[in-house]
This record gives sequence, structure tokens and C-alpha cells, in this order.
Amino acid sequence: MPLVRTTTLGSARQAVEIAHGPSVKGTMPAPTTRQLRVCHIAATTEGAAWVFEQVRDLRDRFGYDVSVILNGTSGALVDRFNAAGIRVLASDFQFLGGGDLFALPKRILDLGRILERERFDIIQTHLFHSMVIGRIAAWLADVPVRLSMIAGPFHLEAYTPSWIDGSTQWMDTALIPSCEFSRSLYLSMGVRKQRLEVIYYGPDETRFEPSREVAADLRAEHGWAADTPLIGMVAYFYPELGVNRWTPPAAQGRPVKSHVDLIRAMPAVLADFPNAKLLLVGSGWEEGGRQYMAKMQALVAELGLSDSVVFTGYRTDIPAVLKSLDVAVQASVSENLGGSIEGLLMECPMVATRVGGLVDSVIDGHTGVLVGPADPAELARGILELLRDPSRAREFGRHGRARMLERFTLRTTVEDEHRLYQRLYARAPAGYRSVRRAFRLFCGALVGGYLAFRYTVFDSNLLPAWDAGWRPWHFLALRRLMLRLINAVLRSRTASAPAPYAAAPANEQFISVTIEPPAPIAPRLRLAGRMMLYRFYAFVGRQKLGWGLRRRLRAKFRRLLGSAAEPDSEARDR
Repeated sequence: MPLVRTTTLGSARQAVEIAHGPSVKGTMPAPTTRQLRVCHIAATTEGAAWVFEQVRDLRDRFGYDVSVILNGTSGALVDRFNAAGIRVLASDFQFLGGGDLFALPKRILDLGRILERERFDIIQTHLFHSMVIGRIAAWLADVPVRLSMIAGPFHLEAYTPSWIDGSTQWMDTALIPSCEFSRSLYLSMGVRKQRLEVIYYGPDETRFEPSREVAADLRAEHGWAADTPLIGMVAYFYPELGVNRWTPPAAQGRPVKSHVDLIRAMPAVLADFPNAKLLLVGSGWEEGGRQYMAKMQALVAELGLSDSVVFTGYRTDIPAVLKSLDVAVQASVSENLGGSIEGLLMECPMVATRVGGLVDSVIDGHTGVLVGPADPAELARGILELLRDPSRAREFGRHGRARMLERFTLRTTVEDEHRLYQRLYARAPAGYRSVRRAFRLFCGALVGGYLAFRYTVFDSNLLPAWDAGWRPWHFLALRRLMLRLINAVLRSRTASAPAPYAAAPANEQFISVTIEPPAPIAPRLRLAGRMMLYRFYAFVGRQKLGWGLRRRLRAKFRRLLGSAAEPDSEARDR
């Protein structure tokens, strides 16, 4: 059973205010008298430092009893939780293709059994795979408060993951989009604004303090002059994405961070600043990322930029690197906040593409310069704008740090989560009710059947065939078969019938007229079928969308309501 602690949350708040000053968003909600059990779920064991920082601070600052459920029991992220004394549980969130679809119910039920056993008060999921599996499992287990924190708009911009999310989002108590663009996408899906709470993935601001950080001497490392303009991009090299319905249209066939656009922008920058240097800070993410990094190195050599573009590889001194740059760039084609928060916390002038959550942190003309995505010329324009006016660029950096400290820090993130937890739990019903869990298991089977049917029939078969050019009304294979059968029948009849016209004898007094054989019927059938198809298209085009069915159903429903209401009115009159 959860421990009873009447002063935990209040004393934690006092300690926070002593160390950091008052809360940036006003008064904290009245603390509950019971130590709430909070569990974060993420389908990873590497990276995702923001999950660790949030869970750790929720425990240390507000006294929650915290646990995490990850994708395994070994990895750098697991080691960080173990070192901090935070309990790690493991579950399987694998879902990469149709073969995993049949194992998905078992994975959901296994996770649900963990939640029922642990009796968590609040569940918060991160990342798409763990979000979908975790929200269904938490709903089936009847966890009192169920939350999904949306890591970015990527899956909401793609067809398949967006409808999967939209078909299951109602199972959550509330959704936490981490940028305004994600919030707008949920609103367009019909989610009520009362269920949406924007909370940013803020980094630990104490790690990005420009007054305490010594700038990395990158110019001396590479033997460059002290006045060399430095442009930098801090990001992993991710593999190029496929052309499919799991990928947003803007990112299909290209990597999400789009290093290629920044490299292609450099010739225009060098035309005005011949001694400028571009530093690409980061390593390749797994084998696909390393292959893309090698491809970018080959592109640099092909463009003759080897002396101006440097691949630094992985570095641990990111704050020092950011402080040494004249311009930091985020060139993504789909993004949440990228590395914009860290760069602005270090007062580094920022150029970013106008996508996703980057427009929340980089305010054009105030904290940086926004440019169009997938446009090297636009990137070059933004970079040159800052290099030509260093004093204005430094002013952008100062404004950027002030904005980040106001809304985009780990402290703000955890405080906002704490408020949300307290508000939702105060009005949440008692969880883990046996009758409701049994009913939800039946409803969950129906939802799962719908998801499986739509994904298997449409997303895995019909839609890929559609993308390849197939159209159901063409029935090409059937038409070809019918034409072959008709032709075969006609040929067999022609071959077996006696010749209707024999050659006239030489002594005949007249000359026989030679009749040409009839034209093949196949072209006529094709023409007739095409004409019928065009007439059908014209008929459909003249009809109103929906064929009037919705209007008829509404009218019938109103008549039923009207007939049901008449006896009630008569009873009231009596």
C-alpha cells in the first residue's frame, strides 16, 4: 500500500523555493496527503535523458514515489536510473511490422498485469510505441490518471501513426503535447482543448549557464584565425527515412535533421565570408546514421568544401561548444524543439527552420531567425543575416536565454507536471475497479479488432497497392481474363465453321465478292467498358457527398425523437 506522508509535498515545495525562488507560474496546488505513485513509460533503454531528469526531479522536489517501465533491463538509461535509486521495470514495446501485430495483445496484457500489480496512481507515457501500448494497457487496468506526453509532431504529421493515435487518444485522461504545433494537430483531430496541456521538454538549465561556462577553443583546435566565423549544428546523423505512410510527407526520402541543406547552403555563405567554418557536431545514430554521415562527407568533398566543413563526431562539452559558436543552426524538416533550447540558454544566436515546435522557441526577429524548411538558399540567408550584424545577433541570444528561462527549463517542466498531476488526481475516480476492468476488456477487444483490421487490410495492403498505381475500379486482371476467354471462344468457332465463301470456278460468269472477317471484339469491349466507366464517373460527380444518407438518418432520428417526446408532453399536460 502507498505510504502516508502529510508533509512531503509541502516541504519539498519549501525546499525548492529556498533553492530557486518562487514558482514561475504562481501558486502550487494544495498538496495531497498521500504519497502518489507515479510511473513513466518509455520504449527505450538508451538516450532519452529528459525522462530520467523529469522522474528524478519529481521524486526529489515533490516527493513522489517514482518508477519507470523501459524496453529492457540493460542500457545507458537503465544505468542512470539504477544509479539514482529509481526502480526500473521492463516490458516489451516492439511493434515494427505486421508480424508484431499478432503479438501485440499479449504485450498489452503483460504490461496491464504489471500496472495492476503495482497499483500506480499516475501513468505517463513517452514515445509513440510505448504511448500506444501503454495507454491501452493503463486504460484496461483502470489506472486513475493516464497521461501521454507527446515527444514531437512527427507521428502526427504521418498518416498511419496519426490515425492510430487518434483512434486511441480517448483512453487517456489528458494529453501533454510538447509544442503548440502538436496541440493544433490534436485540435484538428477533434480532441477537446480541455484535455490538452502544453508542457515543453525542458533541459536542466543548471547545465547551460553561460556565465560559468568556458567556451571551447575550437579555433585553436583546428588552427583557425581568432576572427574566424563559426557556424555549428549539434545533432545526430539519422538515417534517411523511407517513402511510406509512417513518415511525414515532408520527411520522406530524407533524414529528419537535414544536414544536407546546411551543407548545400555553405557555398552562398562562403561567397560573403570566405573564412567561415561549419562544424557538424554529432555522430551517426546506429548503422543507418553512420551511412548517412559518410554520404554527407562525400558530398562535402564533391562540393569542394573540405576545408570549410568539419565533422567533429560525438562531443561531451556541448555547452562549451555552443558558447564558442557565432551562429547555431537547426535545419530539420520535422522537429519538436531540437537543440534550440540548449543553444538559446547559452545565448547562442539561432537560425531554425519554420517547423514543429521550433517556432515556439525561436521567435523570428526576437530570439533568432526563422527560415523555410528544405531550402538551402533560405538557410544561407538566415546565417548571413546574423553574421553581418554581430551586435544584433548577440541581442537575439540574450532575448533567447530570457525566454528559455521563463518557459523552457526542466524546472518549469516538472512544476507544470506536478500541477497537472495534483489537479487530475483530485478529481479522478478510484482506480482498478474489477467490474470496469472486465467491461473494458470486452471493449478493448473491439477496439483492437478495428485497429488490426484497418492496419492489416488498408495500411499493409490496399494503400501500398494504391500508391503503386492500382485502382479498384480498373479490375485489370479480371478484364484481361474475360477478354482472353471471349477471344478464345470466337477463334474456336471461326476455326470449326466451314468457309462461307469458296473461290469461284474459273468458268463462272461472275466474280465472287470476298468478305473480310469480322473485326476482333476485344477493342469494342474495351471501348464499351471505358464508356460505361466514364458514365459512372459522371453520375457520381453529380451526386452530393454522402449520397444524402446522413441527411436521411438525421431526419429519421429527429422523427423518432419527436414521436418519443409526444407521449411525455401529453403526460406533463395531464
